[in-house]
Amino acid sequence: MIENMESFLNSYGYFAVFIGTFIEGELFLLVAGFFIRHEFLQPLPTFIFSILGALTHELIYFFLGRWKGRHILLGNKYTKRRYKKAKKLVEKYGIFSLFIIRFIYGMRVVPMMLMGATGFNLYKFLFFNILSLIIWATIFLSLGYFLGHIAITLFGDLKHYYLIFGLTVVFVGLLVYLFYALITRNKKEVKQ
Repeated sequence: MIENMESFLNSYGYFAVFIGTFIEGELFLLVAGFFIRHEFLQPLPTFIFSILGALTHELIYFFLGRWKGRHILLGNKYTKRRYKKAKKLVEKYGIFSLFIIRFIYGMRVVPMMLMGATGFNLYKFLFFNILSLIIWATIFLSLGYFLGHIAITLFGDLKHYYLIFGLTVVFVGLLVYLFYALITRNKKEVKQ
């Protein structure tokens, strides 16, 4: 069974990293770092696909911001509140807010739309966003790798269980993400 899972990860693991960082980010990077340590994934392709997934997500929202950003951001109470926070952050720190936003959970969409809506220079946005993504991916992949190293130190080389553990973390993370999304949606509906 482990050989089949390894084969699956070798074939589709990088696509999963792309989708994972497109949707969520940090959790998938930790698991990917863990899988790198246990040689289910290779470091360089994992690093590249993680950056591409997050960058694709953020570019979609940047261009959505250029197209209808102000209307979307000011269209409901939830995004209006986040818009105000993001605007203060961008006004205070400018382009360096991309580095700060990268590490604030739940602040990934609104600032990207805000930058697009305010006519932020695309090339400047790309340069600093990719730079912040490189730092972000390096930190979280390294943490996942370190967790994988701790697992080997504590439990030995039990590769069969590490794969199950990693997949369980991904599954639980997805459930938490969906639960959080449902609660947020319900709060928005109640407030409206």
